[in-house]
Amino acid sequence: MIYRCSSEKREIPLKIEFHQHKEELERAVRLPHNTPGKAVAYVLEDHGAYFIIKAIVEMEEKAKRENTEQGVIGIDINVNHIAVSETDGCGNCVLLKTVKMPLDGKTSEQRKHQICQTAKEIVLECVRSHKPLVMEDLDFQKTKNKMRYGNRRQNKMLSDFATRKIEEAIVRRCWKEGYGVKKVNPANTSKIGKEKYSQRMGCTVHMAAAYVIARRGMGME
Repeated sequence: MIYRCSSEKREIPLKIEFHQHKEELERAVRLPHNTPGKAVAYVLEDHGAYFIIKAIVEMEEKAKRENTEQGVIGIDINVNHIAVSETDGCGNCVLLKTVKMPLDGKTSEQRKHQICQTAKEIVLECVRSHKPLVMEDLDFQKTKNKMRYGNRRQNKMLSDFATRKIEEAIVRRCWKEGYGVKKVNPANTSKIGKEKYSQRMGCTVHMAAAYVIARRGMGME
């Protein structure tokens, strides 16, 4: 790519290699002229000491796995981690885990990168199990009301910045991998998890909440 610098009246050759979604970009570039999905738009951001170049391309939509009859992956989003639960076709728990998501003390760009990495790890559970994902249908007020753990500064950080970004990143990743996302009523998931499952299953309240969310996505409680 040739960058024409008008202020200095010179041309700067830029060697570019895209890493994320490289296959989709190469597919679009190779398509014949006027083929649907061929258009590629480029955005150049000049940051002084460096450039950021973005390519925008239309991606092919995959058929989504949305059937919950064989079980689902349920998640509970928290300040510094996401609790994950997997169910089988009968609603029994077959997996509980925590995916760390350290956001405190990081810059905005570092948080965005961390959120993308966390979303990737979450959706890998869908890919591994061939099951769709279930999450709470969140809004900021419900999220604030739900947070009974952690300090006020951390809760503010999540509610003001991360919650929507996390949700969007996970939904985008599921779309890319071809897995459906089902959103359920968030009412009392932590309370039910704590009172009904946490002690019996020997897990954290957040893991138990993820299990409640998964079962709710299957039409169970």
